[in-house]
Amino acid sequence: MTRSGKVAWLVGLAAIVALSGSAVAKNNEASPRMARSVQSVPPNPERLAQMQHHFTQVSLIHEAVIRGDLPAVRDPAKRLAEMDAPRDVPAASAPYVSAIRQAGRRAAEAKDLASAASAIASMLTSCGDCHRTAGTMPAPATPVRPNVGGVVGHMLEHQRAADEMLQGLIVPSASQWRQGAERLQTAALQPDKLPRDSKLTPQVLKAEDRVHRLADQATAAADTNARAATYAQILTTCAECHGLHGVIWGPRKGP
Repeated sequence: MTRSGKVAWLVGLAAIVALSGSAVAKNNEASPRMARSVQSVPPNPERLAQMQHHFTQVSLIHEAVIRGDLPAVRDPAKRLAEMDAPRDVPAASAPYVSAIRQAGRRAAEAKDLASAASAIASMLTSCGDCHRTAGTMPAPATPVRPNVGGVVGHMLEHQRAADEMLQGLIVPSASQWRQGAERLQTAALQPDKLPRDSKLTPQVLKAEDRVHRLADQATAAADTNARAATYAQILTTCAECHGLHGVIWGPRKGP
């Protein structure tokens, strides 16, 4: 996500509202039993500020993984591993807070991008599980990205898809996830659209093909575990492709 994407998320998080059990039942992933057990959490400015801080660390890790920048994962991951639990959340949310910390430690200690990608996917799903259990749902705005053609436009579509799938995991929302997965199914790049580099072109096309095959897998993913596993593979593929140039590039924002 770009800096504007971060702002949009934080504005959305500030608009978190408590949901009644019946409202949660309308969520396309919530079962009737789960809806009956959820306790809505009244808004609390201090808790919102803590959640904004936590999401900032998660988003920094997420973007570092997409860039293929493993060293940049470590500091925000360590901060996340040491985070305090948001105040006044239901006791039922405690296991998810613990899971996010554990995923932060795994990311901080990751020896490769695949391990870091698996950790960030775990963080996102734990955030979503916590939101559902607490009876709250973030309402983030989707970042606005320019519509351009060529390779840049194609990569922006990939980024839009990643944004939407991330939201699908963290809100959580099956419909948002599917929207992102379907966006990722856009037509693959043709060799004549890529920069002329005989060493890189075959590898880029291979990564491109893998992303689109994973998009098919993401569309078919019917539960949270399957979505998290697929998302980790998508992030890893993005990171490996970005790293082909020998120079780390991709989405970046300041800490």
